[in-house]
Amino acid sequence: MKVYLVRHTSVDVAPGTCYGQTDVPLRASFQEEAEACKKALQDTGMHFSRIYTSPLSRCTRLAAYCGFPEAERDERLKEMNMGEWEMQRFEEITDPRIQEWYDDYLRVRTTGGESFMDVLARVSDFFDHLDRTSGPALVFAHGGVLVAAQVYAGKVKLEDAMKALPPYGGMVEIDLPLPRLHPLMLAGTGSDVGKSVLAAALCRIFLQDGYHPAPFKAQNMALNSYATPEGLEIGRAQAVQAEAAGVPCHTDMNPLLLKPTSDHTSQVVLNGKPIGNRSAYAYFRTEGRDELRREVNQAFDRLAARYNPVVMEGAGSISEINLKDTDLVNLPMARHAHADVILVADIDRGGVFASAYGSVALQTPEDRKRIKGIIVNKFRGDLRLFESGVKMMEEICGIPVLGVIPYYHDIYIEEEDSVELSLKQRKAVQGKVNVAVVLLRHLSNFTDFNMLEHDERVNLYYTNNVDDLMKADIILLPGSKSTIDDLYELRRNGVAQAILQARRNGATVIGICGGYQMMGQRIADPDGVEGSISQMPGLGLLPTETVIEGEKVTRQVRFAFLSSEEPNCTGYEIHMGRTSAVEGETLTPLVRLENGETDGCVVNRKCAGSYIHGILDNPEVIEWLLDPYAEKLEQPQLDYAAFKEEQYNKLADHVRKHLNMPLLYQILTQND
Repeated sequence: MKVYLVRHTSVDVAPGTCYGQTDVPLRASFQEEAEACKKALQDTGMHFSRIYTSPLSRCTRLAAYCGFPEAERDERLKEMNMGEWEMQRFEEITDPRIQEWYDDYLRVRTTGGESFMDVLARVSDFFDHLDRTSGPALVFAHGGVLVAAQVYAGKVKLEDAMKALPPYGGMVEIDLPLPRLHPLMLAGTGSDVGKSVLAAALCRIFLQDGYHPAPFKAQNMALNSYATPEGLEIGRAQAVQAEAAGVPCHTDMNPLLLKPTSDHTSQVVLNGKPIGNRSAYAYFRTEGRDELRREVNQAFDRLAARYNPVVMEGAGSISEINLKDTDLVNLPMARHAHADVILVADIDRGGVFASAYGSVALQTPEDRKRIKGIIVNKFRGDLRLFESGVKMMEEICGIPVLGVIPYYHDIYIEEEDSVELSLKQRKAVQGKVNVAVVLLRHLSNFTDFNMLEHDERVNLYYTNNVDDLMKADIILLPGSKSTIDDLYELRRNGVAQAILQARRNGATVIGICGGYQMMGQRIADPDGVEGSISQMPGLGLLPTETVIEGEKVTRQVRFAFLSSEEPNCTGYEIHMGRTSAVEGETLTPLVRLENGETDGCVVNRKCAGSYIHGILDNPEVIEWLLDPYAEKLEQPQLDYAAFKEEQYNKLADHVRKHLNMPLLYQILTQND
C-alpha cells in the first residue's frame, strides 16, 4: 500500500525558533508553495481513498488548498512536542538538558516534551492501525512525522533519521506491506450470471488498490481459448482476467479446460495440453477424479504462493447436488483453497430470491459457513426500488448483500463464450464498412473480431443468412472446433455458395484458423481426428490443402505482416492441422514469423487466410483490410490496447461504486 506524505509549507517565525506543536502562522508565499504541492499530488495520478492531516493549522490549511478540506484530523500526526522549549530560539535556551538532547535527540526527551522515539511510537501506532485495504492514502503533516514515517517503512535507518528531513512543501512516498487476503471465490446461482466479468472487475480493483492479484478457475468449459506465453492453452476468460490483473496468463489459472466437440463429447486440456476426448458420462464418473482433483489443487497452490489475492471463479450453479461428488471447481475447490465464497445472483433473469436462498440452503453446514456474502448482478432500473429487497435477502439467507450491480451498456469486456452472439446478429447498414462473421455451429475464438467490432468505422455482425452475407463488404470465416463438420453444414445450408458469389461480386473474404482451412481446395482427416468424414472439398478460394493431425499447435507469435520488415505484430496459434500449397501451386505467405517461418496465404488484398488468432488486433492488419473501402471511412483507427485498458478501468469503477469494498476487505482479512 502506498502512502504519500506532504510536509506543510514554510512558517512565518524567526529562523532558529523551536516551534514544535505551537500553531504558528504561514509565510505570505503560502499560495505559491501550496500550488506546487497541489500539482505534485496531481502528477502522482493517484486516487486517494483516505486523507489524513495533523490538526495544526499549517497542515489543515494546506490540505484544504489541495482539495481535501474534510481530511481526517489525527493527533498522532502532530510535530514533536518541544515542551518548555516551545517558541524559544535554540541559541537562547538555557536549560542544561539541551546539550544532552543535542547529543541523543533520538532517545532524550525535551524538558516536558518528547524525544524522536516518542514521535516514532505514535506515528507507528497511526500506521499500525491504518486501513491497508482501501487503496493509497495521503497524509499532511510535519517534518518530524515524515522522517518517522520513512523510518517506520524501512526506507531510512534510525541513525540516519534527520538526513531524511524533506523541505517545506516536500513530499515523500512510502510503501506499507498490504495484508494477506484470503482467496476469494465468485460462485454462481447459475450459468451466465456474470461471474467471469465480476472476477475481471475485482482483479482490476485489487490491482488498483496495490495488490498483486491473479485469476483462477479450476475447470472451464469453453470454445474460446488462448495461448499462454509458454505456448499452452487456457480458457480465454482467464486470459482476460489476467490482463485485468496486469499479469501474464498461465495454465495454473485454468488447469482444466473442456472444449466441446459435440453435444456429448469434449476435448480435455490439462495444464495446457490436450489429453484426449471424453464423453460427458465418462468425464463425470467418479473414477479418475482424484487425479484431476490433485492436478487442479496443485495448480491453485502454485498460484496462491505467487499472488495476493487469488480471485477464483466457480462454474455454473453451486446447487447441482447430483454432481457434488465429482465437482472440481465450486465448493470442493473453495474448501481446498480456504476461500471466502461470494454468491453471484442474476436478478435480470428473475427468481433472484429463490435462486439465492436455494443456493445457500442446499449446501452442507460446512460449505454454508464458507459463503460470506451475495452480489446481486445485472440490475435494471432505479436501485432504490430494491432497497427493501436487499434487507429481505439478507434476512432469508443469513448473510450480507455486498452490492447490487446495475446492468451496463457502455463497457466492453470480452465474453467467455458465445452466449451473447445472438445479440450481435445485426444487419448491414449504410455509411460504414459492413463486416459479416459467418456464424458457425462450432465457432471458436470469436474474440478475434473484438477490435473490429469496436472500430467506429465498421458495422460488424454475425450471420448465417445468405442475404445478409451478400450485403457484406467483408466476410470473415472464423475458427471452428469441428472444421469439417462446419464446412459440411455451410455446403448444406447454402452459405458456402453465398460466400463464393459474394467473392465474385467483389467482397473481401478472410479466413482465420479453421476458416483459413475451409478456404483451401480440400481438407483431409485421414486419422479421424475430427470424426468420420475423411475428406471434404474446400471453398477453393486459396491454392491450399490441409491435413488434420492429432498434435495441436499452441503458441504465441510475433510476426511481420506482408512486406513489412519488422515483426511488430502479435497473435497466437491454436490449431490441429498442417496447411500447404496444392501440387503445382505456390503460396504467397500473409505473414513472416519472428523465427523465420511463414504463415497463411494471400491471393490478393481481398482474399487471404491465416492460422493466427488475434491477427485482427493489430492496427497494421486492420488498415490493410479496410483500405479498399476508404471512401466509407470517416472515423480514426482504434488503439485497441488502450481501449481495453480503458474498459477494465471503467468496469472497475462501475463495480467499485456499487460494491461494499470495505466490507469485502473485512471479510477477506478477518479470522474465522
